[in-house]
Amino acid sequence: MRVAISGVGVAGGVIATGLSALPGVEVLAFERVGPEDHAVAGNGLNVGPNALLALDRTLPALADRLRQVSLPWQQWRASTVGGELLSHVPLSQVAACDGLRIRWAELYRACREHNAGVVRYRAEVEAVERDPSGGPLAISVRSANGQRQRLTDIDLLIAAEGRFGGLRPRLCGQPEVTYLGVANFRVLLRDDGQWPLGDLEQWFNGPNRLLAFRLRDGLVYLSGNLPIEAGQDTPEHVKTAAWLARSYTPTDAPMAWVPRRLLDGACRAAERDELHWSRLQESTVCWRDDSGRVLFPGDAGHAMVPTLGQGATTAIEDGAVFIEMFRDAMLAGLPVPALLQRYEERRRERVDFIRALSWQASDVIMAGGFTLSRARAKGEAPYLDKLRRLYGTA
Repeated sequence: MRVAISGVGVAGGVIATGLSALPGVEVLAFERVGPEDHAVAGNGLNVGPNALLALDRTLPALADRLRQVSLPWQQWRASTVGGELLSHVPLSQVAACDGLRIRWAELYRACREHNAGVVRYRAEVEAVERDPSGGPLAISVRSANGQRQRLTDIDLLIAAEGRFGGLRPRLCGQPEVTYLGVANFRVLLRDDGQWPLGDLEQWFNGPNRLLAFRLRDGLVYLSGNLPIEAGQDTPEHVKTAAWLARSYTPTDAPMAWVPRRLLDGACRAAERDELHWSRLQESTVCWRDDSGRVLFPGDAGHAMVPTLGQGATTAIEDGAVFIEMFRDAMLAGLPVPALLQRYEERRRERVDFIRALSWQASDVIMAGGFTLSRARAKGEAPYLDKLRRLYGTA
């Protein structure tokens, strides 16, 4: 079995780790950047318990490695910026294990470190030739120096290039993007462990949300959300320190100490143009191409809004479940197109649920959507039941 992987990030890295350990499988993996080019990408993220449950079952060594290079995530906690508690959900109430708080760089590194012999860095798959009769593929690979190579007899192509990759649009058409109407900024702040902040916490001033958690090495990950017009670029004035200060400072009560320190850090970063801005969005779902030999895992196939931290989490789930099904398919002699069909059938309903819940959970950060009752509902029984389904076994 000859498998090519385009994009060795989260989903691609998990799949490469699993496939490269199987006898009878040749893995050809390509990543367009260098092995350390993601050193500060994305700053930090939380990985849900559902990803770790999937890895514990399929790739336990990778699960252990992720736990070694991260901190545990054990709660959802939300308050107003004035300090009034809105909800508190220990993950022990809704999940079988903790999640993780980790830097993107460490996640990438862990997903790649067992693949040193199969990944070709600074190279990307730029074209795919499909056999009209359904046979193996041929791919064209271009290196950063401009050299091109044509590889044939590819039984399966894993196109794990993320939401902005080029293979899915070329093979299946441009995905349709839907914008939530929320701008997001993120930044790493350094406090050397001085602030009384540990696990994941959120603070609301109406729909304007700050979200932060502690990482290793005296760092704090901070993300902020502000409503904007859906489908429009984030206005430049929204990115200024003055606008951030007005947006998060309450007019009717003092601001609590921790969100005040976080806001001060965000404003200083805005003045230095150090905030990374994006818009919350999701894309239409596509699992595989018409040939049945190209798979789109993770953000490449089902990009979602990040409100529940399920983007990378679901990508890990995708990879772990695929490895499990691939092993079984090899033992049974199942053809690749049949495997991908079964994989889509197994994953479709769950991923649709995660995407829908991530969108629904965003109600309190949309214009006109925040109320105290909606925010408090995130700690009540109906919502907790949805979290139990979310954090359950894939």
